[in-house]
This record gives sequence, C-alpha cells and structure tokens, in this order.
Amino acid sequence: MSRDLKFWGLLGFVALVAVAGIMAYAALTAPLSIKLRLGADQINSEPYEMGTAIAHVISRTYPGIKIEVVSTGGSSENMNLLTSGDLDLALVQAEVISRENVSLLAVLYHDLFQLLVRDDSGIQTLKDLEGKRIALPPVTSGQYRAFWFLANHYGLAPERIVAIPMNTYMADEALVQGQIDAIFRVRGPRNSSIRVLFGRTNLRFIPIDQGAALHLRQPAYSPAFIPKGSYRGDPATPAEKLPTVAVDRMLVARDDVPEDVARAITSVLFEKRRDLALRTPLAALIRQPDLRQGTMLPVHEGALSYFDREKPSFLEEKAEFLALVLSLIVVVTSLAFAFARRFYERQKGRIEDYSVELLELEKSSKAAKSIPDLDVYKLRLTEILAEAVDDMRQRRINAEGLQLFSFVWESVNYTINDHEEQLRLGPGPGERAADEKQSPARRNRQASVRRTGSGNR
Repeated sequence: MSRDLKFWGLLGFVALVAVAGIMAYAALTAPLSIKLRLGADQINSEPYEMGTAIAHVISRTYPGIKIEVVSTGGSSENMNLLTSGDLDLALVQAEVISRENVSLLAVLYHDLFQLLVRDDSGIQTLKDLEGKRIALPPVTSGQYRAFWFLANHYGLAPERIVAIPMNTYMADEALVQGQIDAIFRVRGPRNSSIRVLFGRTNLRFIPIDQGAALHLRQPAYSPAFIPKGSYRGDPATPAEKLPTVAVDRMLVARDDVPEDVARAITSVLFEKRRDLALRTPLAALIRQPDLRQGTMLPVHEGALSYFDREKPSFLEEKAEFLALVLSLIVVVTSLAFAFARRFYERQKGRIEDYSVELLELEKSSKAAKSIPDLDVYKLRLTEILAEAVDDMRQRRINAEGLQLFSFVWESVNYTINDHEEQLRLGPGPGERAADEKQSPARRNRQASVRRTGSGNR
C-alpha cells in the first residue's frame, strides 16, 4: 500500500510539473491581445495620417493589438491625456513638457517651422508681423507654444500681434480670402495643405535664420532647411534653400503599456516601414533615438529590448576577456593543485620518515639488556614526539599524518614500556634455569648489570 501511494504521488507531481510547463509555454507563445488609444492631432493632419497608418499596419501584423486613433488638439493635449490615462499612445513634438509616466518608442520625422504670408501683406521679416493678423494652430497644440517661443526670441511685442487660433481648414480659407495676412505651422516638409495653398493664392515663405540660437534656448529645436522647390518645381517654391527650425515628431507611450506590446509596435515601425510609407511618405523618415547622446524622454523598455535585439550578450561581448580569465584560472588552479600535491607528498614523506625511525627504534629497544640502555630509546621517543608536534604547528605535516604518527608512536612507546617492565621483574623461571647452567663468571657479570640498573633506579 505504501509503495502504491508513493507511485501515485510521484505521478501526480510529474503531472503537475507538466501542466505548469504547458501553461507557461502557452503564456509565452500566446498571441498579443490588447486595445489601445492613440492620440494624433486634427483629422487630415500629418500626425493623424501617420497615426492611422501605424494603427492599420500594426493590426495587420499583430491582429490582437487593436489601436483606436483619436483626433486631438495637438501635442500638449496629447501629453495631458496620456498622463490622465485617457490615451495609451500619442504623437507629440519633442519640445512638449514631458511627464513622469511617458516613454519614447521612436522618432517619426522632423516637423519644420513654416511661416507663410500673402504677397500683398508687406511682411518681409518676422518683425513685420507686428500689427498684422496671423492664424495660429489651436492653443492645445505644441505649434501654438512654438510660435510664441519664436516671437519672444525675435523680440516681437505680443500686444501688437493679432493672433487668431484656428484649425487648419479655417486658417487656409481665411488666408485665401485675405481675412488674415499670415499662417504659422510646424509641419513636415512638403505638407499637403500648404502645397494646396500655393495653388490657390500667391504666398511667400519668411526665413527663420536663427535656428542655432534657438537650439541654445530649447535643445529640442535645431537649425534646418526647407529644400528649394519642396512645394513647387516651376517656379521653384521656395525659390532658394530656406533656413528654418526643426523639431522631432515622436511616438510615445505610457509606461504601463506592456513591454511585449511596446516591442511589437516598435518592430512594426522599423520592419514594416515600406508598408507604412505606402500610406504616408513621412514613414520613410522613422528612425531610432540616438541612445548614446541621450533623449528628451526615457526610452520605453519594450522599445529598448527591440533596439538591443542584435546587441551581443555580455558573454559574447566579453568572450576574449573571459577566455583569458578562464585560461588564467586554469593555469593558477593547475599550479595550486601541483603545489598542494607536492606539499602533501612532502608531508607524507615526513610521516614515513618518522614511521621508519620509530620502527627502527622499537626494534633496537627490544634488544636492550638494561634499563639505562632502554632510557636512551625512551628519550629519543620523546624527542621524536616533540619534533612531530612542532612539524604540525609549522604545517609540515597535517592532522591526518599526525594521527597516523600517533598510532605508531603509541605502539612503540607501549613496546618500550613493556620491555622495561620485563627488565625490572628480572628473568623468568626458564631464564633462571638457563643461568644456573652458565659459568659462575657469567652469572657474576649479569648480577653486576642488574645491580647497576637497580642503583640507577
């Protein structure tokens, strides 16, 4: 009965381990399944177009990841919605104030500062905006804040600028109808709405030529150019390479987006770039953050795991050094073993020397005819013991060797003591009968030896 219980208990344990293994494997290989909300920008804007493309290609690649693209007021609103938990992902410009629970997945493309004015507005420089009407993006967008940062740098008086926040469609119509003099946008190169505007009315770009200085005040900004002919080839618009300012448009995620989901999204951005570019040409500009120089936002762990996928492991990276260390360990270990073996053999040899000397001492002591002769051997026996103890202290012999030595030493000591006892008691009856047959002279000599021994006692 006891054997049966053990058998069934073992079988149950094996079954439990097998089930746990199957469940773990299923968890690791299960398809991703999650619903996310992605904040883009206004409908028909470049960020919205990019967000829609990302959601579409991800759903085709990972059917379990469902992404709803949400129209918002821009980067600032997106960041607030991320913080509150109303969004899981968002497209934001790099200068937007970061929050603690938001991490970076990828840099999508450069947005460019683009200031356009009507030909008949009389505006030639940024300073000429004073006293004019300018359409700005919604106040919840990063573009709105970017304009006032720019105006502050160039010393424009806010009270002398008629700034009117509008959505893209309303601003375009107002510019064409002459109801405003200028528009300011932070959008990708060859922006579609701007390209359409050049076909509807006569417009000009105003250069923004202090990008390097603006970078000193806001590291997210960098000097850039709008290439000649970006919006029209003949006549070329702009007519020359136009200096301006660039800011990164980034895809960010809440920190609590699962690592495997963030990795999957990041993999789509880089491995399905062709599919994304078919839906929005700006996808061809997607790039990995420069981790060596640092980023404005921390990089999400899921994105990091994707970027490090081809990075050699610690063992691979340090293979040569570890091989050298291993070789040194082998050499040192071999030397240590050789030294230990030699030391052991030396200890063993010393014990053997003691044993040989003790056995010789025992043999010689048995031939002793008097107690004084025997005392000499006892003295040497004591000296040998003192030498062995000293060797033990000096580690010339080990505890095991001393134990063997003690056994031999005690045996020899017993033999000598036994022989001494026999000498003290004198000869037995057989020995006395033999003595009576000896000559008187020999008996006298032996009696003299006995008296001498008794006197020594």
